[in-house]
Amino acid sequence: MTEKLAGGAEAIVLQWRTAHRVALVAVTATIGLVLGWLAPRIIGWALAVGGLPFAGPMRLLQQIAESWGSWVLIVLGGVAGVLVGVSVLGGLVGVRVSGRDITVLKGSTKIRFARAQVAAALIDEGHLVLRDDRDVDLIREKLDVSGDEVLAVLRRFDWPVEG
Repeated sequence: MTEKLAGGAEAIVLQWRTAHRVALVAVTATIGLVLGWLAPRIIGWALAVGGLPFAGPMRLLQQIAESWGSWVLIVLGGVAGVLVGVSVLGGLVGVRVSGRDITVLKGSTKIRFARAQVAAALIDEGHLVLRDDRDVDLIREKLDVSGDEVLAVLRRFDWPVEG
């Protein structure tokens, strides 16, 4: 995705697309709903077997299902699935590259490096590595986007790319 910066400069953002983010949350929510639907059956079986850990919480969930209905566990499973999906999204790492700077985007955290700080940029086993003029790593961050795409964008803005 291309962004316009102040002064008319251009930046390219590489991160998961909105459709992929929505799909991830939808999949985790669906898994949660299915587990919530299966929970009464699994809990009944586990309590019948006996000797398994977490018997107390399983009995509590069984009592909730018996008194309020199994739909409560389905709803709880769906909510838990959405929370897991949102949590995963918060850990995804992308980048925004312009001719002036590069910003590593991880959830709501943004780490910016000015062009003058970076003497070399490379992808090492899926990690974005930015090094200064003393060959010290400024950052080494695992990316959730294609390393080849990141290198192509860095080259487009004439960053010092190794490899």
